[in-house]
Amino acid sequence: MSDPAPRPRPPAARGLFGRVFFTFFAAVLAFVTMASIVQFATRERHDAGWVEAADATVEAHRSALLAALAGTGDLEREVAALAAELELRIALRDHDGALLAGDPTTHPLRPLRPRQRSRLERGAPVMLREKSGEPQLAFAIGDRAVLVADTGDTATRRTRMLALAIASLIGLLGASAWLLARSLTRRLALLEDGATRIARGELGHRMRVDPHGDEIDRLGRTMNDMAEQLGELLRGQRSLLANVSHELKTPIARLRVLAELLAERAETLPEHPASARIRQGSVELEQDLGELATLVQDLLTSGRLELSGPHASPVQRTLIDLAPFLARIGGPFAAEVEVTPPALTLTGDPLLLERLITNLLSNARRACPQGHVWITAAAAGDHVVLAVEDEGPGIPPAERARVFEAFYRLDDARARDHGGAGLGLYLCAQIARAHGGTIAAEGRAGDRPGARLQVRLPLAGRDAAVL
Repeated sequence: MSDPAPRPRPPAARGLFGRVFFTFFAAVLAFVTMASIVQFATRERHDAGWVEAADATVEAHRSALLAALAGTGDLEREVAALAAELELRIALRDHDGALLAGDPTTHPLRPLRPRQRSRLERGAPVMLREKSGEPQLAFAIGDRAVLVADTGDTATRRTRMLALAIASLIGLLGASAWLLARSLTRRLALLEDGATRIARGELGHRMRVDPHGDEIDRLGRTMNDMAEQLGELLRGQRSLLANVSHELKTPIARLRVLAELLAERAETLPEHPASARIRQGSVELEQDLGELATLVQDLLTSGRLELSGPHASPVQRTLIDLAPFLARIGGPFAAEVEVTPPALTLTGDPLLLERLITNLLSNARRACPQGHVWITAAAAGDHVVLAVEDEGPGIPPAERARVFEAFYRLDDARARDHGGAGLGLYLCAQIARAHGGTIAAEGRAGDRPGARLQVRLPLAGRDAAVL
């Protein structure tokens, strides 16, 4: 099989690296831009230029305020007009702090330092600041009043704007990071799911990828190529095994005929230690050839199940009356049969199901040659539950899933005199899946010694599962 030609890598800008780089670059650039806008919008308004502009506005209203203080004008109206023009909370207070006009919620004039008092007496505005709180402007209005302007409202608006801007920036970065992380993890999760399905043996599964995509798409294409090559290798091995098994049937049949002839001739030999040994050898030869024929038949059946496509099911479904069917199969194994209800029927392949039950009974009887073996069938909703139980040593919990693997045998069953090649339960699992069912090994109820192998099969005919 030739190696697939390497695919050209996409441009860096279209690859995963480019997506990550440009996403973060755009997010940081947007963050810096918005931070600059926020800093410009919320910068300190109360600089020297703003104080001079406010002083000029107050100077324009000074004569009207003095006239109102002298009793020739509406003092409240003049203070309100000045507050509206400056967009500040303003109050006119005397030197003792008493409110003359304006907003009563403004703070009293803060204590003045000597330099600030001297500046205010000269008619210059004074900006009063504290470690906590907002700046306060003071303007001398004549020699009897001080105009106090609080900047708390504008500061509150600025603080709220800053908090909103920070929250927006954090939301922008969070949304960018979430979108990027989601786009990556979602695609990686699809690859993980595909790899899991391939690992379970679904070699026909393929990941959906963009042929001109990024690194993740290239990884998906590589996994698809891997699954395709594994599928071809397995199909080739199974086909070879099936062909070899088929070719072995004829020589095995000839050997069995010769073994039968040898056994017949051995019976005619006179009594002698050598003739007894020949008769014993002929019996063992027939047994070995029988096991070999069974192994070849299992290999052929297994290969037929594995190589069948989704539209060529090997299951030939007919209606089976389970009570006489199980009684006939269980008879040679001295198995006790129980079917509930007695008229229970099942749609399936009689030959394959007979092979499945025979393998289960053979394993059960091998585990307890002198004990009891049971085979039961019961309706469970839209399924039939077939179970074979024995009084043998049972199957350890750690081994119950592995006994259905091909060529796997328990440690105490690997001796030559136990027989079997480890294909029986594997073939049972294949037959159950081909009928749309499942098989499982478990212990007997009530912690009684022995094993219970349970098969769940649908009552009605279903499409065979793709193996």
